[in-house]
Amino acid sequence: MSKGLPSEQQLPLAMLMARNGFEVNPSQPLGRQSAGASFLEAYFRFSGNQLHRIIVPKKKEAKWFHQQAEHWIPGCRTQAVKIEHWGNISKASGCFYTPDPILDTWAWRRMPWGDAAFSLLGVVHTLCSEKVQRSLGQFSSAPIRNWDALICTSIAAQKAVTGFLERQEEWIKQRHGSSRFERPALPVIPLGIHPEDWEPKNQKEAKFRARKDLGIHANAEIVLIAGRLDLMTKTQPAPMLRALAELQQSEHPNLELLVYGEAPNPEMQKLWLKGAHQLAPLLKIHWVPGKESSLAAKVRWAADVFISLSDNPQETFGITPLEAMAAGIPCLVSDWDGYRDTVIQPNESESATGFRVPTRLKEGLGKEEAHGLLHNTIDYSLAVGQLAQGIAVDIKVFKESLSILLASSDLRLAMGEAGRRRVRTNYSWHVIIEQWRDLIQELNHRRKHYQFESATPPQLPPWLQDTSVSLGCFSSEIMPSNWLPPPPNQKLEQEVISNPFQSWDTDLLKHRSARRHGWWLKEGLVDL
Repeated sequence: MSKGLPSEQQLPLAMLMARNGFEVNPSQPLGRQSAGASFLEAYFRFSGNQLHRIIVPKKKEAKWFHQQAEHWIPGCRTQAVKIEHWGNISKASGCFYTPDPILDTWAWRRMPWGDAAFSLLGVVHTLCSEKVQRSLGQFSSAPIRNWDALICTSIAAQKAVTGFLERQEEWIKQRHGSSRFERPALPVIPLGIHPEDWEPKNQKEAKFRARKDLGIHANAEIVLIAGRLDLMTKTQPAPMLRALAELQQSEHPNLELLVYGEAPNPEMQKLWLKGAHQLAPLLKIHWVPGKESSLAAKVRWAADVFISLSDNPQETFGITPLEAMAAGIPCLVSDWDGYRDTVIQPNESESATGFRVPTRLKEGLGKEEAHGLLHNTIDYSLAVGQLAQGIAVDIKVFKESLSILLASSDLRLAMGEAGRRRVRTNYSWHVIIEQWRDLIQELNHRRKHYQFESATPPQLPPWLQDTSVSLGCFSSEIMPSNWLPPPPNQKLEQEVISNPFQSWDTDLLKHRSARRHGWWLKEGLVDL
């Protein structure tokens, strides 16, 4: 047990729990949902918590969460509250977690409890949406503190976030002469997987059985792509398919492609089928539906090489190379965002787990799309799809690297073993959760040792005050807060409010509030 933490909450945080962020829809799997579901399992298995504090938009979300918790931790307790009480439960834990990077909104919402009441913790998934970039642009003026944190899942993500903050701070400096800015912590903590879900007990036997079950010949050279089959938000496969067709017609006649994934809609599925047939008509392709989750490990065991040529700014980390490495197969990926962290290539500091293919884009890419997103005149998926058209993956290097891998079973075996070791050491969830634990302890330490005069006491945000402050100038007179008239008879109150014009206001008589006092004057129940 970690020293100084409550025995029932060894990972002391309250979580925003919306089911669609933590449950995968098999018919349309999304990366953030896969990451959320994997994280939730890790939380139950490795947090050590017997008490789970959650904030839910609806009661049924709490019931679903507790069912998941009971599966992993029989007899555990769940404390669930609605959004309006999120600060109370977060203060009890000391940290509030939201599975997105929108910290500015929660920083303002925290003000009624005071900004030193608890820490905020968010995580980067994608950075290219207008909503996320606008949020990052508000960090400099929102009451975000250095005891808050935004987890960056890759070094590239951390560098990108830092760039957003620097540009906004420079703008404010030029516009208002500001000289002091406070940022949240920006630790790099990757996403994780459960390696045991992917590791075969016997690599050779698993490969033989998987190929037999999938109808793949034992001597075929199988390259695998896995994930959402979305031209707009994941990858545009035309250059890769042409390259595979050329290799199959020249150096590697036994080359076959295994595709495991789901398109977001039937039209996109048809585009993949039609495009693959047109660009690689002689290449044998095995199509395995991504909704067949029982085959997720088998398709990896059946493969010789895993390929992911991500060319889309919507990708920030990328979980599929980790799954491939855990399954013991080498990775051939684009040198793009988080792939640069996860896949090690020859002549780097650690044992190689595959190859990374250079990517290139031209200065100025995305100006028109940014303008369209700013004015809400372009669809997000179309915008990132257009951007991906201007991001090139070096196909010559791809072909050379794939040919090297296919030609050497010893190299593939060595890279596969190195990949398995790397995942167990760096990307297993039990390792990642310990990094979360250390981070939360560090945030709590910062919050508890801040200079008292620097904290903001409990109050409403300056731009959302009570009506007497924000719009009191509308009125002829504002009665002072110490105006406390003698209350009228309660029976008379009930009679007055029972008419059809006011019976809707069931909360009015519950509290002695400024609203109730004003209503007494409105109805003539008291005199000045």
